[in-house]
Amino acid sequence: MEKKAEDKSYVPFVRITMVKERELPYAMEEIDRPEKVAAFTRKFLAGADREYLLVLSMDNIGKLAAIEVVSIGTVNAALAAPREIFKHAILANAAGIVMVHNHTSGRCVPSDEDMETTKRIEKAGKLLGIPLMDHIIVGDGYFSFRIEGLLEKGNER
Repeated sequence: MEKKAEDKSYVPFVRITMVKERELPYAMEEIDRPEKVAAFTRKFLAGADREYLLVLSMDNIGKLAAIEVVSIGTVNAALAAPREIFKHAILANAAGIVMVHNHTSGRCVPSDEDMETTKRIEKAGKLLGIPLMDHIIVGDGYFSFRIEGLLEKGNER
């Protein structure tokens, strides 16, 4: 009886690395308060005609480790899947994240979708051990979910 050659399946062997696209000027030692986050990200979001969702990955002493544009949406919405938000945070070895998005209307009042997304990301962060430290809406002013008591205690550093 003739022995058949074994069928072999191949699986790609991969290596994941982060690619630094560019650097942004960053003069603050720590972004430890919502007003500092708002001031920093407002420069980046100035003139945006659509909603942008940014994730700031923070190291274990509160310094900004990396920033990523997770989503560019429409005039009034930006999609935010937990897998997309935390992919960057995991690669950046983040100790926590801060989500920031803009409202093109200038009004910094969270929508029902903003509230729901924040709760979903907060739960996912707990599972991953990467807490959602804050979610900030930037417009004519800013809105901090942490300051307004809409995040569970213990998410801040």
